[in-house]
Amino acid sequence: MKVAVIGAGIVGSSVAYRLSEGGAEVVLIDSAEPGSGTTSTSFAWINANNKLPRDYFELNLAGMGEHERLRDEIGGDWLHSTGNLIWAADEEQENLEKRVERLRSWSYAAEMLPASTVSKELEPEATFPDPDLQIAHFPEESWTDAPALTRTLVEAAVRNGAHKHFGNAVRRIEVEGEGVTLHLDDGDAIYADVVVNATGAKAASVAEMVGRKLPLDVFPGLLVRVAVPDDPLRHLMHTPRINVRPDRPGYVMLHHGSVDERLTDDFTGTEDPLCAELLERARLVLQALEEAEVVEARFGIRPVPSDGHSRVGALSGIPGYYEAVTHSGVTLGPLIGRLLAREILTGEVDPLIAPFRADRFPATQT
Repeated sequence: MKVAVIGAGIVGSSVAYRLSEGGAEVVLIDSAEPGSGTTSTSFAWINANNKLPRDYFELNLAGMGEHERLRDEIGGDWLHSTGNLIWAADEEQENLEKRVERLRSWSYAAEMLPASTVSKELEPEATFPDPDLQIAHFPEESWTDAPALTRTLVEAAVRNGAHKHFGNAVRRIEVEGEGVTLHLDDGDAIYADVVVNATGAKAASVAEMVGRKLPLDVFPGLLVRVAVPDDPLRHLMHTPRINVRPDRPGYVMLHHGSVDERLTDDFTGTEDPLCAELLERARLVLQALEEAEVVEARFGIRPVPSDGHSRVGALSGIPGYYEAVTHSGVTLGPLIGRLLAREILTGEVDPLIAPFRADRFPATQT
């Protein structure tokens, strides 16, 4: 079987790797380099923390485990099992405590700790307004270097015989009786038995090429990398006004949804006031960032299917076309890769992904 996978982010590269492992002839296509799009702008928090309903929680929980399985399988130092801390605003504290109770009842590692304990045992550099403030601790959550993982997956797929076409966009797709033909920017045409749409924020545009109207919302997102003296942070940490996580030694990543909401097309990079604002917010939580400086700003567009949940699998009525589109792409990418490859190669649909089929709602044709 020959499969064309469009999109070399973490989801597409995972699909390509598992397909190549299963013996398929794989062509991986992207207009840019692997992991340089939305994947590179993700906060890359691996979790099932507030994923509802229960079947979506179970999917994300399996996604967490899949990262550990993949690390043991292909190696690399891209997965960092630091644990996560959440400090909620006063009006959200009750909801956070109820979430911890629910997660514990689902056998998910979670606990509430006073800020004094967090400062003494977990994050000695962190500053909290009240030593009695209750902080949620999720010791089994982690973060990943998503671009590094994506490159590792591509390299593994190529070793298995996959072909890559990077820097070359798909402009047209013909769905034929026995397969599909992809027409690229440079004039090349690639024939395949099936095609996988794993293009993230561009997925709706690719779907239109096969006559599919894909319900997809997209939102801008900003990830700011700062250089810091030493390593002042041990965990992921979510607070009311800033989210921070370690990066490679000597760096910390900053993000917050309230800043994402203010992003515009005239964003100016590392000199943009929003980057300085994120750093100022972070300094209120980590005083060790007083000497930090912004060294990189990653502006991206993040895809969210219209109902917030993954769309994975074949689409009825369009033979040879599969979708792999999801929010939480970093958490779910490796798992989606394995489950979708199994479906393509064997026809088997895993019960974990069955509630999130691409055609679970009636497809609207363009």
